Formats: sequence, structure tokens, C-alpha cells
Amino acid sequence: MEKKTASAIMLTLLLTSMLTLAFNIQPVKAEGTIYIRADGSIEPPTAPISSSDNVTYIFLDNIYNQIVVERSNIIIDGNGYTLQGPGSGTGISLSGIENVTIKNTIIKNYNYGIGLWPSSNNNVISGNNITNNYDGIALDSSSGNTVSGNNVTANNSYGIELFASLYNVIYHNNFIGNVVQVYVSNAGYFNTWDDGYPSGGNYWSDYKGTDLNGGPYQNVTGSDGIGDTRVVFLYENNTDHYPLMNPYGAPPPPTYTLTITTTVGGTTDPAPGTYSYTANSTVQVTAIPNVNYLFEYWELDGINVDSANPYSVYMDKDHTLKAVFSPVQPPLSVSASPLSASILAGQSVTFTSTVSGGYTPYSYQWYLNGAPVSGATSNTWAFTSTTSGIYYIYLKVTDAKGNITQSQTARITAATVPVGGYSFPIQVQTKAEPIIPYIALMATLTAIFIKLKPKTKRKHRQ
Repeated sequence: MEKKTASAIMLTLLLTSMLTLAFNIQPVKAEGTIYIRADGSIEPPTAPISSSDNVTYIFLDNIYNQIVVERSNIIIDGNGYTLQGPGSGTGISLSGIENVTIKNTIIKNYNYGIGLWPSSNNNVISGNNITNNYDGIALDSSSGNTVSGNNVTANNSYGIELFASLYNVIYHNNFIGNVVQVYVSNAGYFNTWDDGYPSGGNYWSDYKGTDLNGGPYQNVTGSDGIGDTRVVFLYENNTDHYPLMNPYGAPPPPTYTLTITTTVGGTTDPAPGTYSYTANSTVQVTAIPNVNYLFEYWELDGINVDSANPYSVYMDKDHTLKAVFSPVQPPLSVSASPLSASILAGQSVTFTSTVSGGYTPYSYQWYLNGAPVSGATSNTWAFTSTTSGIYYIYLKVTDAKGNITQSQTARITAATVPVGGYSFPIQVQTKAEPIIPYIALMATLTAIFIKLKPKTKRKHRQ
């Protein structure tokens, strides 16, 4: 582990002093460093640690200084007591030691809460509360260690620091409120940060992911207490694949069910069904219409709530969400009749309309010379000209979805009535008699008569 610079140490002492004031930490009793020697003895022998077999070492009281472990293959059981330092040093320190278990200890106010220095391999750090140190846990050139079930909280630098260390397994820890939760010195060093699925990884107080899915690949709809996105510390070699949504060891939060249904014409993502989600989580559901259908709106617990797509459901209780679809309608169109007419000033023309397509109900507005006519809001309208001139009339129709269409424009001509009214010439029609044929007939009959009349001889005088 790289040594802290003088300025860093001074900063540590300053921060420690500030924490002492902030948390009303009382001055501690200095007892000197405690050693667990290679032969199993405890030095000084008056230290409040007991061992009957030189294998298990149990705290008998709070300890105010640091412990240096020189013996492998032992168990150090804090027995719920506190190991508290003066703001420097290492709470429990191992160097070149193996197969040591450190458990059930409250460790605070050190430069390093627990330090595994070069070649400290195959050790176990479990079930400890490590808080208000500069670094909570430090591993330097150490491999094969297991760190699990610890509360690592409010440390002023790193919750856990891995320097040139690999093949360590870190899971079921609660990393809460540390300035930096994890430091890994090199991407080439592989460490495991979870216990697989469904056991899970660690709890990270600064995790921003959601828990809407479950399964080994987090692709099955429904909460499972594990975040849907991984936590990557330094490339893929250091990844918590199954971050916990709630602190390890805490009672699981309540869950509620979301039942998703649809009308004919579409589906949803997640698909229709009943799913369980963690209380106070937010679930996003997307409506997917079939071909020739449109998404209309959502019904949440039987109430029309919104047409936003996707829609978010806050899981404060059991809910039922229904997606409502409708068939796609033909485009909205309208025609008006008549499109032309000639009238006298003061006369009227009644217009009718035919509407098709779009979405009912429709609303109507007739226009005269480009301006809407007050009160002309039905599918028919009687126009009365007041003066002579040319009038242009059309109809606009709006459907239930706000689509608007317009008819063709009708042209109405209104003429002026002359003073005294209109006069018309009276024409007496005479009947033409067929005279010429009669004359011809008479001439023919006369000629025949003359020809048939007998001739009379005249007597000549002698």
C-alpha cells in the first residue's frame, strides 16, 4: 500500500478531530498496541481478549488502540465490542498472515479500520461494523480473501480499497455514505463482487438503478430485490452483477402487484399479466398497438388517467392498468351542397353536408366570405342574402381527436330586384292556316271540271 503523505496524515487528523466534535466522541483510553503473537500468546496479557485454545480470540470489553495479528489460522471475535483508535494507525492489522477470520467487531476512528498488508491471503472479514475511519478496509497485494456481511459506513476516503490485489470475493456488504465507496488500483486485477444469483452482491447507498426485472439476466418482469443494472468499478474485472436494492440483513420491503390488461387491438411492454414490484418503485409500461389500430388512453384502477405513452405507475398499492386501443379510422372528409346557386337578394339557400371518416362526435362551423358565422354550427345551414352580390360559403368539421377538414367553397350569386318589379311583353300567338294547299286543290278541281263539261255545237247561218 502506498504510504500516506505527511499532508494526507495531517488532513486525516483534522477530519478526525472534526468528527470527534460532530459526533461527541469522548477521548479514549490509550492501552498501547495489542499483539497476537505467532505462538498464540496475547501481549500485553492484561488486554481484554480471551483465548482458551490459541485459535479463537474473544473480546471481553471495548479496546482503545490497535491490534497486530502475527498468527495464522485463528478467529478474532469482537463479541459486539468496539475497537476504537486515536484517528491514526490500523484497527486490526495483518501482514503475511493467512486464514484469519475477523468478525463481530465495531471498528472506528483509525487511518485503516482493517488492513491486510502484502501476502495476507485467504482471510475472512465478516459481520463487522467499520465506520468513521479514513479508509474502512484496505487490501494491499493480498489475494483469496472473503469480505462479507459487513457494514462499511461513513468512512472519510474509501469504503474499501484494493491495491494490487486479486481473486478476492466481496459480497453482502453494506457500503453506506463513504466518500468513495470503492477504489481498485488496476483494471488487470480480477475480484468478485457478488455471490451470484439469487444470492446477490452488495448494497451501495449511491446506487441509482431500479428493480423492475428479475432473473439471472435481469430480463424477467417483476422485482427481485436486485438492481437491474450492474455496478462496474474498473472495467469488467471488478463488477457487482447483482447489486442489492436494500441493505443486506434488513427486512425485505413490502411488495405490490401490478396487473396489466388491454382491449382488442394491441399489447404492452411488459406484456399483459400480473407482476410483483417493490413498494414505492415506479413501473413504466408502454402500449403497442397492432396494425390498423391506435392507442387511445390508459385506465388505472378503472379510471381514465392519461394518454401518455409510456405511462409510469407508482407502486404505493396493488394496481390494475388497462391499455385501450381503437381501430384506425379513414381520413376525415366533408362535402357541402349546393356548390352554386343564383338567387334574388332576400332569398335563401339551404346548405347540407355529408361527413365521413375521422372520429365521432363531429363539430361544425359554417364560414361566409372567410369568416365564421355565429350560431352556424350544425350540419345544415340556411343562408339568406341581404344584398346583391357574390357570396362564398364553406364548412369546417372537427372530429373528436381534433382533426379538421374543410368542404369545397360554394359560389352564390344574388341579383337585385328592380323598382316596381319585373314586366314581361305579352305576345299573342296566331295560328297559321294552311291556305296554299287549299288554293292548289281548288285549281286542280276546276281544271278537271272544265275538261269534263260537254261541248255545244254552234249553228252557222247559211
